[in-house]
Amino acid sequence: MGRVKASTVLGSLLNHSSICEKPQSEHQEKKQKRYTLMTDIKVIQDLILPVSTGNIPRTLAEALNLFSAVVDWIQAVLAWNNNTMDDGQQQDGLMGSPDLVSLFESLGILLAVLSATGKGLEVLSSDSHEGLKIKLGRALSAYIPLCVQVSMPIRNRLDALQKEFNLYGEPASKSLDSMMDSVNVNALQFEASVMDGPIINSRAGLYVYINAMLVGRPLVDDSIMTSYLTNRYGGHYEVLIEEIITAAFDVLSNAMYRNESSRTMFVFRSFLVNKLPCLFAAMSAAAMVPVRTEMCISHALNRLDPNIFPSFSQMFSMQGNTVLSDIRQEFLFACASHRLIPESSIERLLGENPMQTLPVGGPYVKDDLVSQINANHERAEQLINEIESMEGNAGAIVGAITEKESMTLKNICNALSRRPQALDVILLFRSTRQILQPLCALLDSWRWDEDQSENQPVYDEFGSILLLVLAFKYRYDLRPYDLGISSNDSFILKLLDDGSSSQKLQDLNEKQNKNLGAWIGALFIAEGISEETMSACSPQEFYLLVTTLFSQSLSACEAGKLEFDTLKGGFEYLLEPFLLPSLIIALGWLGNHIWESESDPSIPLKALHSLVSPTSISGEAEAIHRTVLNITARTLEGQLKDVRARHPSRTDIKPILDALEPYLSFQRIGNCHRSEFESWTTHSGGLLGSIRSTFQSLVLWSQNPEMSMAPHSYSHRQLLAGIRVLGSARVLAALVEEVKLLTEAGSGDLAIDIAVTMICSPMSESFAVDQNSYHPVDPNKEPNPQCPILTLRDALALGHENVPKIAEKAPLRAEVIVRLHRRVSALMDLPSHVNNLDIGNIIQNMQLGVEGQGPMDLAHTGADVGGNAVGEEDPENINMMLDNAAAAAAAAGIDNGVGQNMGLDSSGTGLDTSIDDVLNAADMAVGNPEFLDLDMEML
Repeated sequence: MGRVKASTVLGSLLNHSSICEKPQSEHQEKKQKRYTLMTDIKVIQDLILPVSTGNIPRTLAEALNLFSAVVDWIQAVLAWNNNTMDDGQQQDGLMGSPDLVSLFESLGILLAVLSATGKGLEVLSSDSHEGLKIKLGRALSAYIPLCVQVSMPIRNRLDALQKEFNLYGEPASKSLDSMMDSVNVNALQFEASVMDGPIINSRAGLYVYINAMLVGRPLVDDSIMTSYLTNRYGGHYEVLIEEIITAAFDVLSNAMYRNESSRTMFVFRSFLVNKLPCLFAAMSAAAMVPVRTEMCISHALNRLDPNIFPSFSQMFSMQGNTVLSDIRQEFLFACASHRLIPESSIERLLGENPMQTLPVGGPYVKDDLVSQINANHERAEQLINEIESMEGNAGAIVGAITEKESMTLKNICNALSRRPQALDVILLFRSTRQILQPLCALLDSWRWDEDQSENQPVYDEFGSILLLVLAFKYRYDLRPYDLGISSNDSFILKLLDDGSSSQKLQDLNEKQNKNLGAWIGALFIAEGISEETMSACSPQEFYLLVTTLFSQSLSACEAGKLEFDTLKGGFEYLLEPFLLPSLIIALGWLGNHIWESESDPSIPLKALHSLVSPTSISGEAEAIHRTVLNITARTLEGQLKDVRARHPSRTDIKPILDALEPYLSFQRIGNCHRSEFESWTTHSGGLLGSIRSTFQSLVLWSQNPEMSMAPHSYSHRQLLAGIRVLGSARVLAALVEEVKLLTEAGSGDLAIDIAVTMICSPMSESFAVDQNSYHPVDPNKEPNPQCPILTLRDALALGHENVPKIAEKAPLRAEVIVRLHRRVSALMDLPSHVNNLDIGNIIQNMQLGVEGQGPMDLAHTGADVGGNAVGEEDPENINMMLDNAAAAAAAAGIDNGVGQNMGLDSSGTGLDTSIDDVLNAADMAVGNPEFLDLDMEML
């Protein structure tokens, strides 16, 4: 509003910040009540956006004051770091506090974007203001060296800024240069002195890795997985195959003992039966030396726990036990179907007669299935039903149904959106981006033919495609990049960002007002929805008007201008199949409206109940309605429980909650249940202590890898909860400390392998960045993906940069960090061809049909992500990606497109500080619990 200047805010904030307090003793710290850093970070980050978009500073004086205020903050952080390092009050100074790291990065970003504004450039380019420039130069000279430990993107931009405008303050002293040289020499000497122990591939290692891949959204990319496994086993494919089979059965065994849900068990079984045989067949075909898969399978089966995977005959002596007696048969028949073993070997491997036979005609072939679907469109839905069967054919089916043309697209989308488990299987073979990018592009470019004779089929097909996109989005909590959205003008992006917010009538343009009036008339006045109403309003326009339609209708009813029965009857038109997907947007708005309402919510609750539990609905619409509730139920439940807590005497909320209850388990995002979280946090050492205890047990179990014993109880949700709640820096520190203790106890090599696996394991937040390393997008057409949190790998990279200082105080800890960093670097190497195994041909050999065509044969914008071949390595690009990955990324909600062209390049200075790239360096969440949005029912 212009009533207070940003520089005034920053100055006052600094005066009251705990960053200005002197380091306290341990006793004083316990008594200290004031801790402002998280609030400081939030205010500074909130200031970045208006500066980056040019809203401030508007005057030269304002720019001068803002530069001065930012420099004062930087000097305060530097002083705090120097004091803590000198006094030894906090180990590692700045790097000992994730909050200080986040504050440090945020200040650097703010300085960079301020320098790129018009008034900022005017200040720096002027011959005046020498006092400020000296002050700024001194701050930069001390700030930039620390950026090497924290964020290379920020360091590069500020270094360019310093050089361009000669912002050095006073020349650095020779003693400082010599000291820095000494540190570098000492670092090299220490690294050289660290000796690696023998590399041990523990049984727990792959067990953890597979759990990580399948704990939430299936994070299975053939190039990433094959590269990791080949690096891990050095090209010894027979050992690799044996151990991944053992690990997959271990994961199933653990899930059975832990009483995991049937939905989770299904994903684990499908990975074993449907995915692994395809992968092994591809490896065998590409390997230069014949792979003895039958021997590998035999060795793996001999290592299984007979109590959890008994033979059929053993079942009769184990009555009352829940077992997976048929999973071995399913796996062996899938292997025989893929010609990895002869059918005659199944009886010997099982130790008894098999209870099933191979399907007539052997395995499915993708191209044959495509021909079948072309000849009979109903065949697509039959095949989708078969995706969930355990016959090893899912790969070929996925390849066929994702190559179909739009004439069967509606049927395929309808069938998939109502079968959530089928979506899980698809992600074992395709990335969300491969599936959804062409669909989003189709919805964005949908051309509305106003002369079309019938408009309902157009709405029907549009809604079917949109429903599948939204089902993917909400089931796996996908970000725009995961959906394949690269444009800020995307209809899907607008719908996700603004669809659940109603607009005021005065904000609508003439066409929107006309369409809104026509739909209100059709729903509440006329006897139905006419062709004229639909022909005048495209599906995209309708979906973006839905919430305003609801808002205006409900307001009219609450004001007594519309009878409730009339309102209910009009809303029931939205239960027709061709309009039903719009209910996702409408229920999103209605839930928010009820939650925000300070007046009596009786009418909105009655409307919600009628839409959640309709008295009459057609059979075709019922299946779509279930998908709509799957998508919306969890958010509605949270809102309604909050309203019930405020109005405990209301009796009209429980029936709605009861109706929503069957749909609450739709999401698969790897979050833990409240009971799990409470069990971990009540551990004597808290959440970190429980993670350390689990780590110790995994090491103990791996000390006897050949024993047929049940694996240690493990849920990867525990590690994810630690990262998401406490931050990767704290979790990594706990793992490093545990490895150090186990090294002293003689189990260091096993501990190293398990810790490295945890660090390398995929997680949804960073998966897009990992995939981009193997399947890079064209940066000229769309931005590279960004990771919104600091990962364990990032934290390890930062710790490795700090090894010289750590070695002075804790040499064994520094040695562990060096060993971990070396092993992680080796496992995450990005080769184009790995030991005679051509990663680019993996999918080709699996006959999933990516030969030159994108999924579903639909034209799509941006880089082709259909193929899996790794392109030529660009060292500069790889270095940039590694730099970006080593820093925590942008805050959620700051769009990649904000502030484009904000760099100094436009004025010829050569400094590019585009906001999407600079913001990549900020960790907006780690260690800041007051900004975490935790759902304690499902964290």
